[in-house]
Amino acid sequence: MSVSIIGCVILSALFSLVSLIIPPLRESLGGFLLAAGYTAVFAVLSLRFRASPGRARLAAYRKALEYLPFVLFASFVMSRSAGAEPSYAIDVVSAVLWVAIVATAFVIQYRLSDKRIMRSYPGLDAAVDKPKSAVRHALEWVDALVQAACLVLIINLFFFQLYAIPSESMVPEFMIGDRVVVVKTPSGPKFPLTEVGIPRMRGYERGDIVVFSNPHYNDTREARVTSFASQLVYMLSFTAININRDEFGRVKADPLVKRVTGVPGEKLMMVDGVLYAKRAGDAGFSPVAEDATWATWDVASLPRSELALVKHVPLTKDAFAELASIESRRANLDLDAARREAEAIVRRFAALKRSADTVVSAPELFPRARFEIVSLFQSSDEVSRVLLTTNGGYLWFRDFMTSWAASPNRANLFDERSERLNVMLKLAFGRLVVRNAELLTSNVTAGEFASDETRNGLLAEAEAYRYYLSWNDQRNMGEFPKGEGNYIPEGCFFMMGDNRFNSLDMRHSYETTLAPVDPDDAYSFLYRSNIDPQYVPVNRILGAASFRFWPPSRLGVTE
Repeated sequence: MSVSIIGCVILSALFSLVSLIIPPLRESLGGFLLAAGYTAVFAVLSLRFRASPGRARLAAYRKALEYLPFVLFASFVMSRSAGAEPSYAIDVVSAVLWVAIVATAFVIQYRLSDKRIMRSYPGLDAAVDKPKSAVRHALEWVDALVQAACLVLIINLFFFQLYAIPSESMVPEFMIGDRVVVVKTPSGPKFPLTEVGIPRMRGYERGDIVVFSNPHYNDTREARVTSFASQLVYMLSFTAININRDEFGRVKADPLVKRVTGVPGEKLMMVDGVLYAKRAGDAGFSPVAEDATWATWDVASLPRSELALVKHVPLTKDAFAELASIESRRANLDLDAARREAEAIVRRFAALKRSADTVVSAPELFPRARFEIVSLFQSSDEVSRVLLTTNGGYLWFRDFMTSWAASPNRANLFDERSERLNVMLKLAFGRLVVRNAELLTSNVTAGEFASDETRNGLLAEAEAYRYYLSWNDQRNMGEFPKGEGNYIPEGCFFMMGDNRFNSLDMRHSYETTLAPVDPDDAYSFLYRSNIDPQYVPVNRILGAASFRFWPPSRLGVTE
């Protein structure tokens, strides 16, 4: 027993000395002082108990021994959190020493338990139950709670963690409030702020549900320190305080729970809600059949038992049917017929324009931002007036309506459908401009202009397209990664939520920009887009969500 006690002191002293050699010393000094100071106190208590065993000294030694792994772990993090960057070898030595200290402390605590203490120290006084004061009771409760929080933090880091589902991005697999067990050990968890840890023992396949660090946030040392500190505060406050916030004070959406939908060696594309994949050597993209079993588009059509648990239904059945109708019309659009109609619309406008253009090329009549779908349709009357009264208005309208027809053949299905949607928008806008011109040249009153049924029908069609584009980035995604020969690298994965209309996932950025509906058309309509796909390195995957344990009605293995 004496050997174990002395050995634990020596291991703790070695751990402290290793902390002393982490460069630069001024940044790792706090961790060293914590480890060295606690080791000194622990050594004194160890030697006193070993020299003269007694119940009071045993209690003090036990308590110091219980906190030793937690204090040294805190020292480990402190030494690296201020900016110090030890070598991999130092991290390995520190981690091995800490594991050895934990193992030795466990053996000592086992042998010093009340049932076994007399075997090692037969002369020790028998334990006497004494009345406890209210203060002592309170301190024991605090002690138990602090130790429990620290132990749970260690378990969460290396073994498994219980997560409460905060959003509906994985409906119906996970509902808000579901409690999920995430097994971490096979995923190779690491000591905080290091690359040292348990070796990865598993890979991931399409369909696996994983928990991972959100790649939308910078993976800096400061961010990892904040993340670890927030976990500690979260545990010590019994989930009441979460300090892991962004620069605006909002709680970070981190970590995320999503499904693996793309694996190394392939590129992806999504068109009208269908996921396609292509590997090197394939002739083209092919539908990913199994994705249709996970992707949930029409949440409103879920069984009543599941729908009752959903707090937000993104689209009604009628709204979803409207989107599907636009996609069907787009898929079946005859481009030759569309080109002929566009030319006919241009001729009709030319007949309405009273003064012929004398310029030889179309002027830039409107800034590029004006091509945003809402802006352009809402100002169609103003645009029509400008085109009717400006030298070059006809040429601009001609180029706007027909520029797409001169573009080369689109590279894939996504590009083809993007072209067709842009053409549908242009035909609707062209009809509207011609109708506006007919009304304006007929000198109708403002009331007659505003109430014209044909014009309002075209505006209603435009509103349907605007509504579709507001969901476009949930239903469609261009080739990813872009470029011939570019595929998802080894050790990287692509994730999406099952509730595709209500999931901000690896398809999206957290910011929106004005993007062209058809990038190959210089006069393309623009829309607000947050599409910006990215893959996730395997080292950001924390574990697999394998089991729902609460509420009891939803108990079960994830699928």
